[in-house]
Amino acid sequence: MTEKKIAVIGAGPAGLTCAYRLALKGMAVELFEAENAVGGMAKTIPLWGQLVDLGPHRFFSSDPRVNQLWLDVIGPNYSMVQRLTRIYYRNRFFDYPLKASNAIVNLGFFEAAFCVLSYLKAALFPEEDESTFEAWVSNRFGRRLYSIFFKTYSEKLWGIPCTELDADFAAQRIKKFSLFEAIKSAFFGSVGTKHKTLVDEFAYPHLGAGAVYHEMARKIRDLGGRIHLGTPVVSAHPASTP
Repeated sequence: MTEKKIAVIGAGPAGLTCAYRLALKGMAVELFEAENAVGGMAKTIPLWGQLVDLGPHRFFSSDPRVNQLWLDVIGPNYSMVQRLTRIYYRNRFFDYPLKASNAIVNLGFFEAAFCVLSYLKAALFPEEDESTFEAWVSNRFGRRLYSIFFKTYSEKLWGIPCTELDADFAAQRIKKFSLFEAIKSAFFGSVGTKHKTLVDEFAYPHLGAGAVYHEMARKIRDLGGRIHLGTPVVSAHPASTP
């Protein structure tokens, strides 16, 4: 190990990856985490006699460097899993990504038609200011579909109105996805590179999404790094350079 010491704040996926890469390069790393477990929002917790993912659990990336890092950490202890995502709305399950027949049956023909008309209106007369989550999503899905599927879920998740939620939240999760792309995928399937929101298969560790972060923490310690759990950082005072 070199004499150079580096402190990393937060033992979520980003902080752990940063500390792990630094430790691989021989740096003396100390990682500080306020919670009593690693993984951040992507941790896996014991609950009701089983392991439950707290938040994000699907891993897929188009970047080979990210894939290789993930594989180096988890090794063979994962399986490829078929994706099944459904939205529960008005006592019915809606397939996600969109399947035309399922959406029409569940919404009803007239409601589905209104959603398409709402999308066409948004496409022709989009809101100029896309700085909020509401405007960003409405411009790509129409206000009617936004109100049905996006508004209540997002406000429940983040705890603030979508008019106060920054558009960056939508841009990171949805990016170039839109109602038109969803309908095209529903009728014609994937052509060329599939949008990340539409992936049908993902890698999943055998002991939950958090297993990769527990393994990464173990490797950091094996490389001489130190991880301080239950240690919130109040302030940082960089050493003055000579």
